[in-house]
Amino acid sequence: MPNFEYKAVDDNGRVTRGVSTAFDESDVERKLGISGLTLIHCRPLKESGWARWRGGRVNLRAVVEFYLRLAQTLEIGLPILSALEENSRYLPSKTMRHISGEIKVSVEAGRSMHDAMSAHPHVFQKLELAIIRMGEQSGVLPACLKQLAAFLQWKEELRSHIKKATIYPSFVITAIVAVIGVWVGYVLPQMVKVLSEMSVAVPKATLMVLKVSEFIKANWPWFVAGAAVCLGLLYFFQRTEQGGLRFDRWLLRIPLLGGVLKNIALARLCHNFATMFESGMAIQQIFTTLSENGLGNRFLEDRLKLAYREVESGESIASALESAGGYPTLLLGAVRNGEATGTLDQSFKRLGDYFDTEVKRTVQAMLSAIEPMAIIALGAVFGLIVLSILLPLYDVMGSMGKAY
Repeated sequence: MPNFEYKAVDDNGRVTRGVSTAFDESDVERKLGISGLTLIHCRPLKESGWARWRGGRVNLRAVVEFYLRLAQTLEIGLPILSALEENSRYLPSKTMRHISGEIKVSVEAGRSMHDAMSAHPHVFQKLELAIIRMGEQSGVLPACLKQLAAFLQWKEELRSHIKKATIYPSFVITAIVAVIGVWVGYVLPQMVKVLSEMSVAVPKATLMVLKVSEFIKANWPWFVAGAAVCLGLLYFFQRTEQGGLRFDRWLLRIPLLGGVLKNIALARLCHNFATMFESGMAIQQIFTTLSENGLGNRFLEDRLKLAYREVESGESIASALESAGGYPTLLLGAVRNGEATGTLDQSFKRLGDYFDTEVKRTVQAMLSAIEPMAIIALGAVFGLIVLSILLPLYDVMGSMGKAY
């Protein structure tokens, strides 16, 4: 929704300038008229591309704050417009204050909260919008907003845990690449040059490392181009429907990493299902929402679509998931028990907590496996480098000893 810079006059003839968020010029005039101002002229306020890019960035914590504040203001009895007005003034994030103001303008114009928030797909996901719509239709919007805030907090904690877990492997890989680049790319060639001037025979290990280094330096553009082509082909392949299914299924089969990715997808499934089911959403809408980028793995989402077809034909959710395949027996058993006892939402909540724990455990297991492999890799690299340097030094010392 655009911003308009306006010039207006009040009943006493005083000129007022400002900025208003509105659909068009007539909407600006209407809003100013309500405030007792008469519009003189206005124009769209243009922002640079850099400003739009910078201002459009919204972190997850800002969205959580938006939901929490909106739920609290609605619970104390404020109307929706007043609640959005409070958010547009006092939210910590400048971008979210602006978005809250735009949503308020849309609601004032007669749109629903769902429609107003749908104008910001880069901030509000499909799952969130579906729950907002259900909250509006069922009259439990504050409760739905609280559930969304709790869900996004879980999502933020999971993301933070995964980021922390990748710090050590990233550091080790960077260290290995840096050491190889400096020693093999610069130090070793200089040393071989000095040894050649001293007429000292260069050991085979040193020559091998040097030849590999020279080959890489001479052909690095081809290596970069080849890697770029392979990555490009892989990117376009996984963008296709069948390619995406095969690629995501292959990811789940990677040792250690596949277990982490599967547990993350299952945790999303359970938390999302519990949140939507608690808010009163129909099973059809739940399956439709989750099967459209709701799990983060297209293979499991495709299995979910197949499961829903079985549900439509009269099967229970547990039986349908079992027929579709791809889901663990623990999940199937808990869902079957939840359907039998009428506590499906609680079953999915408990499963979500379990898979949260499994994500942390599998990430820790992956790190525990990476650490010794990283130490071995570092030892091998340093050993090769040290060997390629010490051998010629040993020959130099030996020849000097014979000379004396």
